[in-house]
Amino acid sequence: MEIEKFLSLGTDLEIQISGLYEKISTLTHDNAISKQLIKISREELTHASTLKMGKSYLKEAPDIFHGVNIDEKELNQGLKECRELYDQIKPNSAVLPFLKSTLNFEKRFEKIHLGVSVIVSDAHLKQLFQALASGDQNHIKALQEMISALEAH
Repeated sequence: MEIEKFLSLGTDLEIQISGLYEKISTLTHDNAISKQLIKISREELTHASTLKMGKSYLKEAPDIFHGVNIDEKELNQGLKECRELYDQIKPNSAVLPFLKSTLNFEKRFEKIHLGVSVIVSDAHLKQLFQALASGDQNHIKALQEMISALEAH
């Protein structure tokens, strides 16, 4: 897959996942969990912006990116599944199954951030994408904690 296509699909996926968090936040009656989901949603939009910035770098210095290590079909499948999950969320749905599904998305697509998916030779851009991967790890941890808290009740 071409790097530009990878960055576009990655951006789309981040935006879709952000929408999932936003919509799931409306299902819970726990204000703290709702606020945490909104916060993560905003962070996913920041991730999308960073991937878009990668496209700007690509146009100006295409030689800083080397080889995509993620399959286009996998990204397209993730986008499809994300849209389907989003469409399944209805008012008064149970929040727990959607949190678990979103956790699975985070785990599957954590590698979208270039540290694993693409080799980046620009130190500044590499740092940005490493920060995104760290953010995803924080999202995974937060989701696991939310799920544990809800299962305990």
